Amino acid sequence: MTAGRVAVGLTSVYLIAFAANCLAEVSIESRPSPLEVTAADYQARVDADGCLSSLIVGGEQFLDPSVSISRGSYFFRGGALKLPKIAQPEQDVIVAKGSEVAVEYRFADDQMSWVLNNSSDTQLVFFLVFASEVSAVRNTSGEIVAASINEQTDRLTCFRGCSALKIEGLTKVWGPWQGPHQVGQVDLEPGEQKQLDFSLAKTSPEERDQIVSLQSVPPEAELTVLSPRPWQVFQRHSIDEGTILVSGRCQQAVETIEVRVLGESRSGPLPATWQSIGVVGGLHEFSARLGLPAGGWYQLEVQAKHEGQVVASELVEPFGVGEVFVGAGQSNSTNCGEIKTQQNSGMVASFSGEHWQLADDPQPGAADRSQGGSFWPAFGDALYEKYQVPIGVAVTGFGGTSVNQWQPDGTLFPWMMTRIHQLGPGGFRALLWHQGESDVEMDADEYYAKLRNVIVLSRAKAGWEFPWYVAQASYHNPDKLRFENVRSAQQRLWDDGIALAGPDTDVLTGDHRDLAGLGIHFSPKGLKAHGQMWAQLVTPYLDEVFQKTE
Repeated sequence: MTAGRVAVGLTSVYLIAFAANCLAEVSIESRPSPLEVTAADYQARVDADGCLSSLIVGGEQFLDPSVSISRGSYFFRGGALKLPKIAQPEQDVIVAKGSEVAVEYRFADDQMSWVLNNSSDTQLVFFLVFASEVSAVRNTSGEIVAASINEQTDRLTCFRGCSALKIEGLTKVWGPWQGPHQVGQVDLEPGEQKQLDFSLAKTSPEERDQIVSLQSVPPEAELTVLSPRPWQVFQRHSIDEGTILVSGRCQQAVETIEVRVLGESRSGPLPATWQSIGVVGGLHEFSARLGLPAGGWYQLEVQAKHEGQVVASELVEPFGVGEVFVGAGQSNSTNCGEIKTQQNSGMVASFSGEHWQLADDPQPGAADRSQGGSFWPAFGDALYEKYQVPIGVAVTGFGGTSVNQWQPDGTLFPWMMTRIHQLGPGGFRALLWHQGESDVEMDADEYYAKLRNVIVLSRAKAGWEFPWYVAQASYHNPDKLRFENVRSAQQRLWDDGIALAGPDTDVLTGDHRDLAGLGIHFSPKGLKAHGQMWAQLVTPYLDEVFQKTE
């Protein structure tokens, strides 16, 4: 990085820098806040809360401070942390400090470095939220692909217009978040310091050609089926029956859409009969809800007819009618287990919010984009063995989070609610909550009130009274097996009828935990036991429901 001098005042004062024997200028203007940084290749702004909220490269804005709680770039714990103590210890440095975190911004003519410091006693994350117009990135294989990507990587190159921004020092990148936004993430352990290095450049002609090719829209198929999707599981409404949505569109005018479903239900083969679905005239769209026996996997055949002739056809498989569950909470509800696991039945699927897939770890859709193992494959396999119908899961949790971060004014509650709304009223059986380890110092009444708030408001916003299961979870390590304040609050939610009783996972000790029994997350043995415990708790409730619907 080029060295130089910076002065801050009520007017622009210049940093004189030498790079490749060329004179370059960087100015920082104070009003006294925000601080406006101007260089030959970029402009940046450090706001009064210490967050660098604007980074314009070649006239193109790369950060977005206005989506949800985003500040463009910020430390996160239950919201964006403020760093209001702003100083200039050196002429080319601006330091923004909060009570537990700090960022040291170093500026040069065509590059920057930010030193992130977590002086707290808990793990924190630092986010960069990129503008929605950042539509292409370079992945770990070196290819330019459409944003957003989800990868464990320490570097990311973003493209917008004719400008490129390269960042090194990340932990991972993920998205889309809150629409089309790509997010860069840095994980910092307690007391840890990390550095982000930024390089700014123009896109080459070859890179621009690749980006343009990504923006080319492929021709639409003559017949597009939007629902069902491959591997989708529809929630049954009785032990023997459920309803599926069949929808799609045609490119050309048709009078009739005919469909049939083939496969093996719980009670035997489905009849191979065709059914007609109405078409919305000028839009060439079709939509219908069809009753189906519980079971699967099934195959849907669709054919479009014009003047009595089949002009287009499509096939969707596999999908089924069975049991669907939403998961939420912290790391032991996501993919933080020691080793990735797989479902063994071939009958368990996961919903990411965008697609369905077989439920082999890592589970898609978790807010923390974790990449390890989970209890969900074992849970699904156990339920399939009992009920012989496909099992669907939708995982939304985020590791290391407090119940504070799940309040409705944060980002995790909307993440969870998005999945709930996507599945729709009656679209899943229950929500399974595993969280509490991060709140072992919280008063029991406070934890009870805050989790109760999440539960009650989630039902209100969903528009239906879906069941919540709450696990007992407070274990930290062999020396801290359980914390009664959290456990008593979780028990009280059961006793008051706010939630159903989930498993007591604090009993899973020793070789059920990772790091040879010293860790807080689960070993492969623990993941299997955890999943089976959840299945054993859910089964009596399902049996009771089925008795009432028979």
